[in-house]
Amino acid sequence: MSSSSSTAPNAPPSSSSNAHAASPSGETKLYGSNVDLYDGWASTYDTDGNILPMVDDLVFNARVVPLLLSSSSSGPKRVLEIGCGTGRNTVKIKQNLPLGSTIYAIDVSEGMMAEAKKKIHEMGYGASSSSTPSSGFTISVITDVQWALLDVQSQRAELNALVGEGDPVDIVISTLVLEHVGLDAFFSAVGAHLKVGGWAWISSMHPFIGANTGAGYRRSEDGTKVHGVSYNYEIQEVMDAAKVHGLKVEGEVVEAGVGDDEKEAVAKFGARAKKAVGWKIFVGFLFRKTA
Repeated sequence: MSSSSSTAPNAPPSSSSNAHAASPSGETKLYGSNVDLYDGWASTYDTDGNILPMVDDLVFNARVVPLLLSSSSSGPKRVLEIGCGTGRNTVKIKQNLPLGSTIYAIDVSEGMMAEAKKKIHEMGYGASSSSTPSSGFTISVITDVQWALLDVQSQRAELNALVGEGDPVDIVISTLVLEHVGLDAFFSAVGAHLKVGGWAWISSMHPFIGANTGAGYRRSEDGTKVHGVSYNYEIQEVMDAAKVHGLKVEGEVVEAGVGDDEKEAVAKFGARAKKAVGWKIFVGFLFRKTA
């Protein structure tokens, strides 16, 4: 596929909001909206053995956590997280930001966001108290998470109201969302809400496997494979779309997988890693807002 076009391998095969299709192997697949996909997947997303979020976690810990820590030296930060999902990374963002920071966590799935809120509540990250000697008052300082169910592509007015129009954030983070959105709409929002000099970390399914599959899960009750709508974007295509909105790649694009050794991959990621040995399944970009 050329870098100037994208494909949607998991677009529903009919105009029905929930369409069934049979694969060449006879497997039943259900295609619906991304809201339906993630609402149905939410309770098992973190535990069903999906290797892509596991790789995403490893890269996030290695690449993004140090960036959060280094950014924190200059005081509280404002972070927009597009697609907070089950809160895998929301927790890490909150852990590694200075007190007084604000995270704007958005998602289209109420089910996924409920899992994220549960994580934040159970972990209890961010609260601290300090006493001001001159007044004797105790002041509570927190890293606040503001939640909003909204679509970054179609609800720009609501996003402006949440984050503040003309009040750009310091950091944008969006992991494993890009395959579900239009590039121009997505990067238009990122570019509009990220301050000049700020950075954005964006990760996605690698086009190597995105050409043949998309995000989805197997329904436990009947074995049906459930999909939403996914697009497959080439790496250069993503970079070109971001550049239009003042976002320039900084450093090398990260391409990752489970490795080349089957035994090690299975030991590290579980049995489902066996089919992905030697493949690139993940891609991550660090962008800097230049204009």
